[in-house]
Amino acid sequence: MSGQNPLKRIFDLYTSDLSYQEIERLVKKEANEVYEFFKADIPKPDQSKTKFVRGLIFIRSLFNAFLLKLTPARRIFFLISLLFFLVGYSQDNPLYIFTAYLISILLLAFELADKLTAKNELEVARKIQFDLIPKNISSIQGYDIATYYEPAREVGGDYFDVIETPERTFIIVGDISGKGIAAALYMVRVQSIIYSLIDSYSGIKDIVINLKKYFSKNLRREFFLTLTIASLEKDGTIKIARAGHPPTFHYKNRSKEMSVVNPTGMGIGLNDKGLFEQTLEELTFLPEKNDIVLFYSDGLTETMNTIRDQLGEENVKRIIKNNSDKSAEEIKRALLNAVETFRGAASQHDDITIVILKTN
Repeated sequence: MSGQNPLKRIFDLYTSDLSYQEIERLVKKEANEVYEFFKADIPKPDQSKTKFVRGLIFIRSLFNAFLLKLTPARRIFFLISLLFFLVGYSQDNPLYIFTAYLISILLLAFELADKLTAKNELEVARKIQFDLIPKNISSIQGYDIATYYEPAREVGGDYFDVIETPERTFIIVGDISGKGIAAALYMVRVQSIIYSLIDSYSGIKDIVINLKKYFSKNLRREFFLTLTIASLEKDGTIKIARAGHPPTFHYKNRSKEMSVVNPTGMGIGLNDKGLFEQTLEELTFLPEKNDIVLFYSDGLTETMNTIRDQLGEENVKRIIKNNSDKSAEEIKRALLNAVETFRGAASQHDDITIVILKTN
């Protein structure tokens, strides 16, 4: 081992754990994410200019967008390293080029340290968020149940809960517009308000109306909340209200038909001009034996493949029908397999939440 070529040792060190999938991820997913990160700061191209000129403008705009993301001090040192490189290259001076290289490596080390620190904090936030989500629930009040939650990033803006009280069981599925840490923080607030309201109100309309009252007070203008809340009553009925959230699917085993439960309701945080309370509707239905009820966030139906086609509601309905003889957990796995197959090499672009009930 001691006689191994040093170049070979260096090559082995840098390529350890390297795989084709990792290279593919770098080229297809991470490069696209980097572009999306900088895209907001890049002006739209002027179509009156030639393709070559538009390309030069794009490169310049991308460079400026990158430069402005650096702190002022690091920006200056980056420009100094660029100047050292240009002078060293033009004068064939290896010392200047090497100095430029050292400055760039130092800046890269600083940026990497910042990223790893932020990543560690996000990992902690992810663990906390998953701790707030119900786990290991296999049955509730006459139902077989299966749940799934996966954020598109480390943390997400989807939220679901299963809250059992002596009188009834509540199922809540919510979605804050946007992704990431801001949406996740809002969702923690939603959860805390809902728990407080359930202690004070039994009617789901009252809960939603008061959630809007308390949650909207400090909600930033660019965010809004959609939500479905259902109460499973002792007599077997399900009461459901919806604040702008995707409809609930009810598969009727006796008739082999899919019903869409879609009470009227507006999202929370939108400029509803006083119409929120007037349009909020509560519906009641009675599932029969082996019926299936699906609550979900739009990350399920809007799953995209590499050509940006969406999975769609009809495909979700078809999967439920084709697996209606199976348990809630098996239906969930069938849905997730379909999502993975449909998405292919595309990245997950939105949080996905699924709650499946099947009557015993």
